[in-house]
Formats: sequence, C-alpha cells, structure tokens
Amino acid sequence: MVRMIALIRVFNASDFAKYRELVPETLKPYGGELRFRAERPLTLDDENGIGDFSQIALFWFPTRENMVDWYESDAYHDLLDLRASAGSFTLLGMDPD
Repeated sequence: MVRMIALIRVFNASDFAKYRELVPETLKPYGGELRFRAERPLTLDDENGIGDFSQIALFWFPTRENMVDWYESDAYHDLLDLRASAGSFTLLGMDPD
C-alpha cells in the first residue's frame, strides 16, 4: 500500500469544501482512499520552513502507479482550477515498504 499526504493551506473555504466533496470520486478508479483528515494540525518543528497548514489529509493507493495515474488523470486535472482557488497544496507520495 502506498500513502500520499496532502498538506493544505485553505484560502477560500467555499471552494475548498466543493473540492473536498469532488476528490473522492476521482480516487475510485485507481483504488485510492481518503483514510484520514485533520484540521488545524499543530506544527512542532519547521526546520524546512514550510509553515503551518490548515488541513492535512492521508490517502492510500494500492501501488505507486495507481497514485501517479490518479494524479495525472483527466478527472483529477478537471479539478485543478477549483483546487487553485481553494488553496495551496503540497502532495507527498511514499511507499513504506
């Protein structure tokens, strides 16, 4: 199982709510799942200078290829304008194995 962490700074709550509503459907064809979401996480150390985030989300995918295929999919790319107006995002993929 491959994980992806989304670090999010929300700029427009209304657009973010719509984006958050639409993303799960784009995950399904790739076996992706939203496993965890947290609002207002606490940054304990910030040696890389990335700052605080409004939201953090954890996703699971069966394989790295599934994660990349989802990210490059038309369904997800159709949401990128909405995502840009909702906030700024950092997406990190990792394979714990």
